[in-house]
Amino acid sequence: MTKAKKTFNLFAISEARNVLFGIATLWIGLFHSDFLNDALAEYIGNWHIRRVFTFFRGMGNIGVDIFLLLSGIGLFFSFVKDSNVLSFWKKRLMRVLPTAILIATFYFSLRYVHGKYEEGLLAYISRMTFTYFYVAGERVFWFISLILLLYLLFPLFYKAIEKWRLWGMLGLIAVVLIFTFTLRAVVPEYYVMVEIALCRIPVFIIGIWAGKFVMEKKEIDRRWLWVFLAVAVAATAFIFYFTRIMKLMIPGYSKEMETMYIFFYRYAACPLAISLTVLISFICTSLRHAGKANLLRNFFEFVGMYSMEYYMIYLNINHYLEGRYKLEPMQEIMLYFGSFIVSLVLCVMVRKVCDYFMAYMQRKPKDHDKLKAKE
Repeated sequence: MTKAKKTFNLFAISEARNVLFGIATLWIGLFHSDFLNDALAEYIGNWHIRRVFTFFRGMGNIGVDIFLLLSGIGLFFSFVKDSNVLSFWKKRLMRVLPTAILIATFYFSLRYVHGKYEEGLLAYISRMTFTYFYVAGERVFWFISLILLLYLLFPLFYKAIEKWRLWGMLGLIAVVLIFTFTLRAVVPEYYVMVEIALCRIPVFIIGIWAGKFVMEKKEIDRRWLWVFLAVAVAATAFIFYFTRIMKLMIPGYSKEMETMYIFFYRYAACPLAISLTVLISFICTSLRHAGKANLLRNFFEFVGMYSMEYYMIYLNINHYLEGRYKLEPMQEIMLYFGSFIVSLVLCVMVRKVCDYFMAYMQRKPKDHDKLKAKE
């Protein structure tokens, strides 16, 4: 009993996985709802409260790093159970592609019909297969483009980390960093197009490395939680004062130069995401054991179950309506919550359609056993 009070089991990260996915997904959605800044300014008179909310909303892209960290851990679990590469790729791609292609087909087809895109058939196919991000830097569904690439690279990452553990993880990150900064130096125009994805790969690699500790239910001294809290505070402070720090570090720094130096921000998000993942897992475990906040936890878990669908649907509903109509402050707030509810309903519907389609495609013929016996 004494040990349980003084240690924290890292398996709590796996237990809180859907809660973390839910929090990360909603945070990303909030990040893409920048119209709320003006709306809340209309109703919140306190400048400091508005600034805190604006900063918190602006940090929502940290949710992507949390998502990638958890994905690395989850893929480690999956690959340990079945290390057949082809089987792994099939399961992962079938988990993502049917839903992603269904949503993308509707979205891009609608945009082409309305004349928003003028490129030809090849561009349409590239968008539908999520390769257009790497071709032209279009960020509509850039995260899907990244996660599909990481699925393909995962077996290689896993083998290196499994063989050399810490050094394997550090070596992979070094290779990614060298490639990133070489690209930045040699082809800066292309680097600007894809940096949003490249700078997120290290946190995914760390997730794969951490997967072994989570699976083995490693216990750590609870005093390490204070270290994670300190790292989270330090990283948050760096992000909060990012522009000021850049001006001190780089003479003549301006907003126009941000994309070339944004990697400082991206890499600061990595330790922040790791720290938040551990701390939120600890809080979830403590509340669960105390029997508290069950309704809130269930809500986050529900959203987390549909994280990918929500990411693709909510962002584009919001962007479409925001760009099409000029809204008053109260209408913007209603848009945010209305889009949230509609997106969740559509998420459930899309998942059911895709699950039915996959079940239909994998069904066996009625006379399957007879045909097999004849063979």
